[in-house]
Amino acid sequence: AAAARSGLQPVGLPGSDYPLCSYQRRQRGHHALVIIEGDGRPWRAGGRVVAPDPTPASPQALHWLGHTTGPALYLGRPCYGNPQTPGCEPMLWTYSRYSTVVVDNMALGLTHWLQENPEIESITLAGYSGGGVLALLLGERDLPIRRVIALSSPVDTHRWADHHGYGRLFDSLNPAAIHSWRNDRERHLYFGARDRRVPPALFADAVERIPGAQLHIIVFEEAIPARADADVKSKS
Repeated sequence: AAAARSGLQPVGLPGSDYPLCSYQRRQRGHHALVIIEGDGRPWRAGGRVVAPDPTPASPQALHWLGHTTGPALYLGRPCYGNPQTPGCEPMLWTYSRYSTVVVDNMALGLTHWLQENPEIESITLAGYSGGGVLALLLGERDLPIRRVIALSSPVDTHRWADHHGYGRLFDSLNPAAIHSWRNDRERHLYFGARDRRVPPALFADAVERIPGAQLHIIVFEEAIPARADADVKSKS
């Protein structure tokens, strides 16, 4: 229903092991926006119990996609939207959520979509929260990616886990551990100045180690009661 309201249609994308529950908007154009959802609900009961279904109740990235125009793809994550798929197990949305297996499946699904849409020559790859981690990792693959955008994303997953007292994602890739980044991509990392879950000060040095990455800290000014909007400032 959320996809339909955003003008998107379901599209089945094959991964190497798991089909990806994805949605697309087919419009004319040579550049497409591809967006990846956040981690959703991998745990429940305050992190003490593994959730049987990690799919977010409110797919924020899917809603955002509805406010854009042009060719677009909401790229699914393994087991999100279809956790009953054979082979799906909780590790894939908990400790292995950014693993090579996950990135490989998403890279294959995106490759298939590009093959089915040969008019697309380049893409902007964006991700929200944990989806931004996957966008950074997927952005290192041999795909026609021009720009990578990470929104409120824990660029250093070990530091993020330690900060919150969580167990480290021992079976996942950590962008902070990448030593040689591709130099043919733009990278923009956005953080909310008052975000306590992903505080920008915690990741500023990790962003600085990414060649050419631009750090943007968004400040929402206090709005007077008569206004419903907020001013946004970007600091690079």
